[in-house]
Amino acid sequence: MTSRVSFRRCDTYEDAHDVLNDLLLPFEKYFSKGDEVLVKPNMLSPRKPEEAVTTHPKILEAVLKFLLDLGTTPVVGDSPASGTAMSVAKKAGIHEVCERLNVPILNLNDPVETNGEVYKKIKISETAITRKVVNIAKLKTHSQMVMTLGVKNTFGCVVGMEKAGWHLRAGTNERFADLLIDVHLIVSPVITIMDGIEGMEGNGPANGVKKHFGLLAVSDNAFALDYAIVEALNVDPEIVYTVKRSIDRGLIPEFVVDGEWKGEIKLPSTVPVVPVPKPLQSLARRFVRVPKINVNRCVRCRICENTCPAGAIDIDRTRIDYSKCIRCYVCHEVCPEDAILLVRKFLMR
Repeated sequence: MTSRVSFRRCDTYEDAHDVLNDLLLPFEKYFSKGDEVLVKPNMLSPRKPEEAVTTHPKILEAVLKFLLDLGTTPVVGDSPASGTAMSVAKKAGIHEVCERLNVPILNLNDPVETNGEVYKKIKISETAITRKVVNIAKLKTHSQMVMTLGVKNTFGCVVGMEKAGWHLRAGTNERFADLLIDVHLIVSPVITIMDGIEGMEGNGPANGVKKHFGLLAVSDNAFALDYAIVEALNVDPEIVYTVKRSIDRGLIPEFVVDGEWKGEIKLPSTVPVVPVPKPLQSLARRFVRVPKINVNRCVRCRICENTCPAGAIDIDRTRIDYSKCIRCYVCHEVCPEDAILLVRKFLMR
């Protein structure tokens, strides 16, 4: 069956309710009265809505009203990279919306061991597996995966520190992309929505440069949605790890795009300027961007140290052990002070 990806230009969050409501109307048939629904926004870390790090509360509000009008029972949940779902929700303006609509906010910490097509024993939130899922992603770059779109957004359904452990176990970016795809296939959202009115370019997903894209997009297939957005941004699908591995695994369905939208985006500094030939990829991995602590900006909050999957960061000495560092850039992702630089360095291993 051919999937549909719907693009709509939307320049302000004040217009988001009406635009998104029209986009969601065809999906009414996917829900029945009494359905329990997990709404999974991007709740990466405690940031204000205007910073464009998290799903905007106006988008969440439109989705929750749509679901409530259908007689479903929605909850909002995530397992953030930094902080708790509630702490992120309060900072991001999500708590106020949920409180007004009487919708619970859950920290997804109820693990069930599941098996993917590539990886086994993935601990995913039972809430995400037992309910219908509405996936609300944010249009941003990502220093490790190049872009974070619909497929990657469901990684937040992996509970707690399990996410950090998977960075270590996966090893390479390609293998980590396979994990993200496995998680997405297990969670299997009914709808994926892209909040692309404002997003991020450069060294995202939290400390890049805010950018206005003016896009709202919806699809029942996140693989198609991600591919269509990358194409509309004139980005080579072969360099976006989740998209490339989705192509390799035959997961991009036939799809049509409803609506017109084009954009442009500045990619992370971690992306090679030119494609690296396969015989040289091993050497290229040694000459890469690595995290470095900016001692003038660091406030010693230890968030980077506590979330580093490899245990490579020593805040007391403001040093990173590059013999342990796996270049996942989680430290850069979670730092609330933008105190982690990404610098070029040659590594011996």
